[in-house]
Amino acid sequence: MKGSYPKGVAKREEILRVTLEIFGREGERNTTLRAIAEESNISLTGLMHYFASKDHLLTEVLRANDNAAEQRYNAPGAVRDPGEFLALAMAANTADAARVRLYVTLAAASTDPGHPAHAYFKTRFAWIRRVIVDYVEAEQRAGRVDRGRDPALLATALLAAADGVQLQWLSDPRIDMAASVRGVWRALLG
Repeated sequence: MKGSYPKGVAKREEILRVTLEIFGREGERNTTLRAIAEESNISLTGLMHYFASKDHLLTEVLRANDNAAEQRYNAPGAVRDPGEFLALAMAANTADAARVRLYVTLAAASTDPGHPAHAYFKTRFAWIRRVIVDYVEAEQRAGRVDRGRDPALLATALLAAADGVQLQWLSDPRIDMAASVRGVWRALLG
C-alpha cells in the first residue's frame, strides 16, 4: 500500500491535467467523466474513487492551480506585492484560456451554496483578501500608502478587477489583463 501512494498522486495529477485539456477542447457541457476516464486510462469507477462528481473534479483542477500559485507566492525571492502577483497571473492566463474559462464558469456556479465550488471560492477569496489587506497595512505602516485608504475595500476592489478582466478577456482577447490589473492596483494604492 505504501508503495502505491506516489502512483496514486501521479494518477490524480494526470486526471487533473487531462480534465483541463478536455475542458479547453470541449467546453463544460461536453466535458464528461467518461471522456476524462478514457483519456486518463482509468475506469469510470476508478475515476470516481478520486472524485465524487464532475463538479468536484473541476473544482479540484482550480484548487491544484491555486496551490501551485500559493507555493510560488511563498517561495523565497517571489513577488510579494499582491497586485503585481495577480498581474503576473493574468499574463500567464493569456496562454491558458481553458483555465480562465473554467475559473469563470465555476465562479458563477459557486454562487449556489450547494455547489462543490462554493466552499472553495469562499476560502479562496478570504485568503486572497487577507494577503492583500496584510500587504496594504504594512505599506501604510511604512508610509508608502495613505492611512486613509481602507485595506479591505482595496482588497475587494483588486479581486473584482482581476475577476472582471478575465471575464472581459474571454470575449475580447485583445484586452491586456496584466496591464489592466496593474493599472487598477496603482489607482487603488494612490
